[in-house]
Amino acid sequence: MNASATVIGTIARKELLELLRDARFWWTGGIILLLMLIALFLGWQQMQRVDGEHAAARAVTYQQWLDQGDKNPHQAAHFGQYAFKPVSPLAFVDPGIDQFVGSTVWVEAHKQNEFNFRPARDATSLQRFGELTIAFVLQILAPLVIVLLAFSAFTGERERGTLRQLLSIGVKPTQLLVGKGLAIMTAVGALLLPMALLGFIALGFADDQHASATNLYLRSTWLVVGYAIYLTGFIALALGASAASSSSRKALIVLLAFWVVNGFIAPRAMTDLARLFCPTPTKVEFQNGINEARKATFGHDETHPAFTAFRDEVLKKYNVTRIEDLPVSFRGLSLRKDDENGYRIYDEHYGALWATYARQERIRAIAGFAFPLAALRPFSMGLAGTDTFHQNRFATAAELYRRQIQTAMSEDLIQHHKNGDNKYVSNRQLWEKIPTLEHKIPEAKTAIAEQGLNLGILLVWMLATITFAVTATRRLRPL
Repeated sequence: MNASATVIGTIARKELLELLRDARFWWTGGIILLLMLIALFLGWQQMQRVDGEHAAARAVTYQQWLDQGDKNPHQAAHFGQYAFKPVSPLAFVDPGIDQFVGSTVWVEAHKQNEFNFRPARDATSLQRFGELTIAFVLQILAPLVIVLLAFSAFTGERERGTLRQLLSIGVKPTQLLVGKGLAIMTAVGALLLPMALLGFIALGFADDQHASATNLYLRSTWLVVGYAIYLTGFIALALGASAASSSSRKALIVLLAFWVVNGFIAPRAMTDLARLFCPTPTKVEFQNGINEARKATFGHDETHPAFTAFRDEVLKKYNVTRIEDLPVSFRGLSLRKDDENGYRIYDEHYGALWATYARQERIRAIAGFAFPLAALRPFSMGLAGTDTFHQNRFATAAELYRRQIQTAMSEDLIQHHKNGDNKYVSNRQLWEKIPTLEHKIPEAKTAIAEQGLNLGILLVWMLATITFAVTATRRLRPL
């Protein structure tokens, strides 16, 4: 065992020394470090700017709510206010879907609105090609660096004639594999470790208003684990392809082809496939479905059969024959009933929509067994707090906040409004009973559990590439 470890250590030192003497390593490594520094700076600046804008706008819209003056509580509910999605402190690593789904929603009476103000809509054509982020560098550029460093690991030895000599003197193929793998992992780790440390340091300056420090550091640690699995798989794949190829040229072509498919073709193809098997309704179709369901409820239409039935039910409950004789406000009761009818409709339609999105994501993840970016990308967004799951969590929180406002306004009417009095108003004391919307980013364990499938796929892929590399190297012969 000691002799084998000594051989592996010798091979690793020799390979690492050759890498450090190779100009390709310094050029590619320098470019990667520079791009990651730029991405870190720009991402952090963008995250801080957007979070500051949201905080200022949140304070303004709440103050407007408080200052709306004396009015009927139902009018106040229609006055409404904006709800702003908190920016995840880890958005500087992976901004995810935040640019495309919107971060602001108008909460008002009777209606669950869609999110607005999507930055991608206002972006220039150049920006729509994609932004430079740490996630992009690690997902796309880092594997390319690994390919360039490892494609000739075995074919180069064969072409120089040194592979035959090494195997002839008793060096085992698996020892070569482990030694070369350790050297490349050390070199790549030396490139990425400074950025990981900078990222952890940056989190120390993040505002913990939306997530605790423990939550953020746990998420960051799992992000590092996910990317380490992804890049380790690429190292094993590159070494296996080099061992299985008859020339460096063939190995490079195969690896570059895989890199292109993994990074650019497979994600798009799986997205289209997911839409084909699990189509989502258009905006018009979705809204029409809600409108059709709402027709069964009465809204403000006092001639609607459902309104008449509800009125008769209330009169019977309180054992009176006229609305004026009710001990509580019928206006408040009817508004509350209409809202409750709407809640069921919105829960049904939005629940079905979110379920469709979840099925689409599972379909896309299947490709991760062959092309790991399909699993890594949602994993990265999930741990960064910028995926569909986190968007759904905030949308649910915003809707519950809207319902809190509706309930408070209707209950005030029920308890204080006199039937037949059309001049009843409430004041700031009621408005102040509605707190600001405070939404915390879910705990790290919740995000990890949500991404369990993608993490499992990444692990399977890494083990498959290691198996491939071991099998390919064991087939090496001195002759």
